[in-house]
Amino acid sequence: MALIELRDIQKVFYGEGTETIALRNIQLTVDKGEFLSIMGPSGSGKSTLLHILGLLDRPTSGTYRFEEQDTTTFSEEQLAVIRNEHIGFVFQAFHLLPRTTVLENVMLPLAYSRRPKREHRALAERALKQVELSHRLKHVPSQLSGGEKQRVAIARALVNEPTLVFADEPTGNLDSKTGAAVMTALDTLHQQGQTIILITHETSTAEYAERIVQLKDGLIVSDAPAPKTPELYKK
Repeated sequence: MALIELRDIQKVFYGEGTETIALRNIQLTVDKGEFLSIMGPSGSGKSTLLHILGLLDRPTSGTYRFEEQDTTTFSEEQLAVIRNEHIGFVFQAFHLLPRTTVLENVMLPLAYSRRPKREHRALAERALKQVELSHRLKHVPSQLSGGEKQRVAIARALVNEPTLVFADEPTGNLDSKTGAAVMTALDTLHQQGQTIILITHETSTAEYAERIVQLKDGLIVSDAPAPKTPELYKK
């Protein structure tokens, strides 16, 4: 079943009498439970596409359907509800509060949700268990390794039990061994049924996905299954 359907998406930025076309005629479908990588060089439109897919920005033209709803007609308030309740974000920078415990960092998104407060701790503990960090609940970020910090960020993205998780260059600040551990954690979540869209410029990272979309100059130039070489990258 399609979770996301983009049809004829175009994004144009205007400034000082000029226009820059960031995305051109984007056609993309993402199914529930899929693990998709989006790749491309700097300036290819990856970040712009991420912002549109994550409902952080609107396309200039075209249609974006999320769970069969046409989001291009939604108000800012409606988009904010979808982002908070259905979408989780993991970024290259961990964005953890430095003087706050791991458990409290993961609970933070719940403060803006409609979840009863009595459920917050249990939801955060469950998310941390999913990334194998139940033993770090009371630690603060300075006591964690880089890989552990990113797994806390993944747990925070999962705490609202989102339909979709975006991972934007999640291994960018990590060494190769630690990055592989983070990608293995994301792969495990996918095996459990989580829909994941990964933004990356690293081929070895992209190949954890089932499918790779390549962007160039705002266009999708390739959309194909990822090569099956997990042994090479997951050691």
